[in-house]
Formats: sequence, structure tokens, C-alpha cells
Amino acid sequence: MADLKHLFQPIRIGRLNLSNRIILLPMALGYADGGRPTPRLIKFLQERARGGCGAVCTPFSIFPAGDTFFGYMGLDASNDAYIDSARQLADAMHGCDVPVIGQLNTLTVWRRDRNSELEIVGPSPFAARPKGHVPRELTIEEINVYVMQHGAAARRLREAGYDAVEVMGGIGNIISRFTSPLANQRRDEYGGNFENRMRLPIEIIREIRKEAGDDFPLLWRYSGHEFLDGGYDIEGAVRIGQVLKGERVEWLNIQVGWHDSPIPLITKEVPQGGFAYISEAIRKALNLPVVTSYRITDPIMADEIIASGKADLIGLARALISDPEWAIKAREGRFKDINRCICCCRCVDQTVGAGKGLELCSVNPRIGNEIDTEISPAEKIKKVFIVGSGPAGMEAARVSRLRGHEVILFERQKNLGGQLIIARLPPDKYEIGYIQDYLENQVRNLDITIKINHEVTEEYINRNKPDCVVLAVGASPAIPNIPGIFNKNVCTAVEILEGRQVIGHKIVVIGGGLIGCEVALFLVDQGRDVTILEMLPKIGMDIGASERFITITKLKEKGVHLNTGVTVTGINEEAVIGTRASETLTFVADQVVVAAGMKKNNAINNTIGEVYAIGDCVEPRRIGEAVKEGYKIGLRI
Repeated sequence: MADLKHLFQPIRIGRLNLSNRIILLPMALGYADGGRPTPRLIKFLQERARGGCGAVCTPFSIFPAGDTFFGYMGLDASNDAYIDSARQLADAMHGCDVPVIGQLNTLTVWRRDRNSELEIVGPSPFAARPKGHVPRELTIEEINVYVMQHGAAARRLREAGYDAVEVMGGIGNIISRFTSPLANQRRDEYGGNFENRMRLPIEIIREIRKEAGDDFPLLWRYSGHEFLDGGYDIEGAVRIGQVLKGERVEWLNIQVGWHDSPIPLITKEVPQGGFAYISEAIRKALNLPVVTSYRITDPIMADEIIASGKADLIGLARALISDPEWAIKAREGRFKDINRCICCCRCVDQTVGAGKGLELCSVNPRIGNEIDTEISPAEKIKKVFIVGSGPAGMEAARVSRLRGHEVILFERQKNLGGQLIIARLPPDKYEIGYIQDYLENQVRNLDITIKINHEVTEEYINRNKPDCVVLAVGASPAIPNIPGIFNKNVCTAVEILEGRQVIGHKIVVIGGGLIGCEVALFLVDQGRDVTILEMLPKIGMDIGASERFITITKLKEKGVHLNTGVTVTGINEEAVIGTRASETLTFVADQVVVAAGMKKNNAINNTIGEVYAIGDCVEPRRIGEAVKEGYKIGLRI
């Protein structure tokens, strides 16, 4: 068992005492209501505070925001109406014996008072990408209001009992644009040379100290590299950090890039801990406490980052969405019990992408429902058969057993995991294995009877008389009704990923959704000439926004031929025939790979009274839906 000697060492940041180095980063959860915390938000944060993190940081809007700003809490600069509600959240965190930090955050939208409209604003009318929003340029008088709002908000945080204030100055938000040589094109005292570009941060810091007190810990979060042509790099971030250090900022919380940056920042393409080198460079240059984050889910790696001097603290967001007890389990050495983030980015797609509340995590079925989904003992102990060991089946087995039921889990194959076994096979999908390994470890250590290589029939169920049957028999590849679909040169994407030998060099993939794109990348990396045929107008329409542009870029860069609007009408030994509009098209193919989605497997018909069907055998979807249904059924039985 690894001994985490550094991750759980206490640290003092000014007047802020932390019991360990783990920070819950501020997130756009969408759980506030009218700028005030809801019981749902408080419960979410309490579970992570009790789960062992060293501090909780939560975002605030500095202007009247209502429900239009990612569900953030509010600190209306024009009155003190929000202080009591902010104090409610601070008291809840202190009840967990954890410090709470309020982050002042405006992203790219702002309004000066409750009678003004929300607008996208910045130092200059500059868009970082061709079709991006062009901000309205702030006037000097408006900049003064913006500065005063930060001071007033920080003062209210202190009055509400917060332990520190952090200013968000990165990833392309308003402050970030002022400090950027790319985005700040002003020619007055707030733009042009470096000193002028730093005027706004300096004025905000001094206003906060004037309003909230010189002894109130003041922290700063900003990008350690903009990853934009014409933006600043690590050297520029160090220079910014030198100014912030001179203004006595007490930690630097390092982000990377902008939302507009053309490289992957948080997706699976980024190696675990892949940006810690940036925080390391800044820390060494400035000798100031530094927080690092992005793509850290392994506590051993987190400890090594601190041990090697790359950072002083570890900021976690998705890791603590996935498992609120990440820190406790890490401290106790229970690494296999950590329900690790699989980097699917569905949380980001819901919140940042769609501006909605977080309702679904692929591995944590309680997200958004922490209040009424705690596991409690069953009123009546039952004998429960669970048929199928995919994510829905294993989660149902886990929860049912924790409630006290006698659970027998059946799997007709030789291994537990269902579709997870296939899903983790592509080289860049190894993290899906985290949820498979976690669930298998749970069911194997919970006194659950496991029967593998066991086909469950209606006769078997009726003979053994369980009190309840949960059918989680999954889905199989859909086979479209196309002439020639059963030719010898045709196979499914699943078969390819399982290791079926590929015939020839030219491969045509029928279906350009997530599965089709994955198998195309898998094949092109083997040196094949790959063509995707998709009947919809776009490739990858079922891929989340945070991943889709990366996937399409990779397909194009690797030379995969992308064809949309194509209806396949036939397959022969040499080609795939299709139509687009009124045109007949021929695509030469040595091998044809069908990636037309999944179809639900037939559930067992039986006469048992209490029967449930969950997961893909109800409707083929994704891991998160399966896990959530398994959890709900486990609570219901």
C-alpha cells in the first residue's frame, strides 16, 4: 500500500489553515436558485467536505445574476441581500470542520446593476475564434464599477464567514482578457504594454483589501499558458505571477488555456497530470504556494506531484464529482474503492456546454440527488437475482447487497463487465476500465454470489423462486437490413475491437456515430485506408460537445474519409453502394465494418411478481444511464 506522505500534510496559507492539500475547485453545478444556495447545493458540498478534502471553494457572481449565470450563488454589489444565504453555506462547511473559499467569477458576461442586461464584455471587441462572440468594449467608467463590485463582493464574503476570497482571472474570462496580449487591444491606461494590462488585476486586489480587510486571505486563479497564437505562454504567466506576488496574493491556482484554445485541455487526450509542468515552472520561479489541477484522478500521482515540487496543493473537480469520498479513501489506502472519473466529460457538456444543472455523472449515480438517495437498510430482506453484469447489473447488485438483500449475480460470459469490456478496448478509452474495475471490486467484496458462464432461463428462475429478478442483459450490435450485410467481408465494430482479423487495406465503416468514429481511428492507426459513411448531415452527432471537435479533428488529420448524407443500399465483395440525394456512389472496400448502433437484447419472460429491466436491455444508451438505473433499482427493491 502506497504511503501518501505529502498529500495529507497540513499547510498554512496566510491565515488559512488546511488539514491537507486537496482543494474542491469551484464548479458551475447549476444548483443555486436566484443566486442563493439550495439544500441540494449544500448537500453536494457537505458530502465532499466530509469526504476529507482540505478546503471547499465555490463560485459567486459579483452582480445580480438570478438564474442566468450557470446557477452560481450571488453577491449583489448593490445591496447586502445575499449575505445571509452565503453565510448559510459557510456555516454548513464549517460544520464539517472544513474552510470555505468564495471565488469571485464573471466569466465573459457582466452587468453593472440589476436594471442592466447581461452582456458579453471585455477590454476590446476581440473574438478568439472566427465564429466566437465579440465582446463589447468596457468604458473606463464601467471598469471602475467592475473593480468596485469585486471589493463589495469580497467584503460580503468576509461578513458571511468565508475564510478567504479567490479571484477568477483565467481561461478567457473578463480579467483574463485584460491581461492577455492577444485579447487586450486597448490604447488607454488599461491596455497596450504589460504594465497597463495588469492595471485591472492590481486595482481589483487593492479594492478587495480596502473593503474586506488587509488580513483577509486573497487568492488568485489564472491560466499558466493561454495556448493561443499571440497569447502569453509560461514565461508570460510567471511575469503576471510576479505582479500578483508583489500585491501579496497568497496562492496562485493554475489553470490552462481558454475555452477557445484549439488544443485538448480536459479531455482524455490529455495525459493524467499532463499540465503539472506548468505549475511547476511558476512555483519554482516565484516561490509562492501553487495549486495545480486538470486530469488528476490518481491519489498516488497527486502525492508525487507535491513530493516532486510541481505544486503545493491539488485542485480536484471531476474526481470529487465522481467520488465525494476520494480523499478519505486515499488517506486510508483504499485505492480500489475510489470510484474514479473516466474522463467522459458528460458533466462539462451539461453545465458549461449546455448551461444546465449537473444531473448525470457516468460513474456516480447520486449526482444532483444527494439529498434523497442515501443507502438505507431494506425493510424486508429478499433473495434477488440479477441477470447480467454490465454497469447496470453490477451497480444494482452493489446497492442491493449494501441494503442487506441476498444477491446472486449471473453472467453468461466468462468475465464480469458486459459492454464495458468492449468499451475500454480502444487505446484512448482505457479509463473506462476504472468503472469496470471499481464495480467488480465492489461486488466481489460484498458477499455477493457470482455465477459466471451461467445462462439464466425462465425455467431456472421459476425453479429457484427468487423474490425479485433484475434483468440487465444489455444490448448487441444493430444489424441494418442492407443487401449483402451478411457477406464474409462484413463484420461489426465490436468484433473488430475484440480482435477479429481485418481483411485487406481499404475499410468502409457504415455509421459515423461515436462507435463508428472510434473504430475508424482504431483502424487508421493500424495503417488502413478508412472511409466513414454516415446517413446524417454530420459525423459524431452523438458525441458530447467537449469531445466532438477533438474527434473530428483527429479523423481529418489521420486521413479518414468522411462522407455524410449517405444511405447505404447494398454491399458486395468489392464495394459498398450508397446514394446521396439522387446520386449513386460506390466505395471500394476490402472489409466492411458495421457501426450502426446497438439494439436491446430480449429480456426473459417469466411469471415472477417483482421483475425489473434496467440498462441497455430497456433502451441502449451510455454508461451513466445504466449506472443510475442500477442504483435506483437497488434502492427500490
